Amino acid sequence: MKRLKPLWDRLLFQDKGVLPTKTFIIYFSLFIIALFFLSFWRFSWLFLMFATILFLCLSIIDLYLMPGRKELTITRELTKEMERYENYLVKMTIENKSSFDCIIRIKDSFPVSFQTTFPENQSIPKLQKTMLSYEIKPLIRGKYTIDKLYTRYRSKIGLWERQLTFNQKDELKVIPNLSETKKYLASAQNYLLHEGIKIRKMKSGMGEFSKVRSYVVGDDPRKMNWRQSAKLQEMMTNEYEPEHGKNLTILIDCGRMMGVELEEGNRLEKSIEATITLATAALDNGDHVSVIAFSKDIKTVIPSGKGLDHLNTILQGIYSLQVDPQESNYELAIRYIQSVQNKRSMIILFSDIQTFIHEDHHLFYLKELRRKHLFLMLGIKDLLLHQKIEKKPTTVKLAMEKSVAQKQYLLQKKGMRKWEKHGLPMLESPAEDLAVTAVSQYIDTLNRGLL
Repeated sequence: MKRLKPLWDRLLFQDKGVLPTKTFIIYFSLFIIALFFLSFWRFSWLFLMFATILFLCLSIIDLYLMPGRKELTITRELTKEMERYENYLVKMTIENKSSFDCIIRIKDSFPVSFQTTFPENQSIPKLQKTMLSYEIKPLIRGKYTIDKLYTRYRSKIGLWERQLTFNQKDELKVIPNLSETKKYLASAQNYLLHEGIKIRKMKSGMGEFSKVRSYVVGDDPRKMNWRQSAKLQEMMTNEYEPEHGKNLTILIDCGRMMGVELEEGNRLEKSIEATITLATAALDNGDHVSVIAFSKDIKTVIPSGKGLDHLNTILQGIYSLQVDPQESNYELAIRYIQSVQNKRSMIILFSDIQTFIHEDHHLFYLKELRRKHLFLMLGIKDLLLHQKIEKKPTTVKLAMEKSVAQKQYLLQKKGMRKWEKHGLPMLESPAEDLAVTAVSQYIDTLNRGLL
């Protein structure tokens, strides 16, 4: 079996050597068929020997008319940091040092979590450098090492293919998708303009004067800057910002229930993306942000920092977080916050609300936490549950499913109201709106002066 492994790897495009092409197999099959039919008639054995030698010479000449192993070099260029679900170009530089043209196929050693379209049958001229490129799309966060580059090339006749494996080690990181963060940085006012069907905006007239900007729908007309409006012939308004220097602590639950699959990714993926957007808003506002990720144990702790430079520290600390198959230890996380966060802070927990509210023993620890800090829990709506609630009960089965779903939803709402009476609000949001909900709640807390 060990002796057969190199041949098997060669057939799987994972080794070096020479392989016959489809063209060779077709020509060889036609040659055998011709000899078979000729065998019914008398023909000279000298003719058979001549035909065989001619076919072998043709294949040897074709093997000679292609670059040697040391006459072809390939280097790869790729982005070292990629966002999940974004398309990126991988560039190839191929140098053909031989005197023969060739046609090449390339396969890179990216794992199956990357969507790829490799170059096929690309012509490489002799004595030239050729640039090729192809697209990749990463689907799963994490750190990857790409160390092999597999190629097959053939001459113009195309009877044989030579396969080479190049060693080039590249390390890349797949980070969370930052589209929501970029939207916020492009225009914070427009980003917070709509949250579902409610208009959310930063209140003006509270805090320090920040700047004069263009008027948008939802701004307080009492804060119009008429002098600048008349001067620029455009509606302008004053913008005020809350007091800076507040503390925000973000908790990320990495337990079993955060692995529930959504249309894109899972709950943890959306929570990480929302965390980065929320941290961007707070850091851009001049506040201090710390992040703690936990499941059964504390997984990651990013100390409090200030300024947008701290955002990269947060990103590098949480980009590779994965779901653990254990239940989360909320008590450990709460006690840890109390031990490390001495200053009054707003604590936002991304977790599964339905699991959390059914464990009453957390209430004692959260009451202790609530004496000094503000607490908010954010979760993702169960779309399947709401779809069953909204379905028309046209059959007995659908009616029973709708009834059970409604009962479960009412129990969840009852549990959430119970926790809210103790000053521990909980909110559920659709997965695609989790980031904007988190930022909106944070800005609203600042505007109301609760910190």
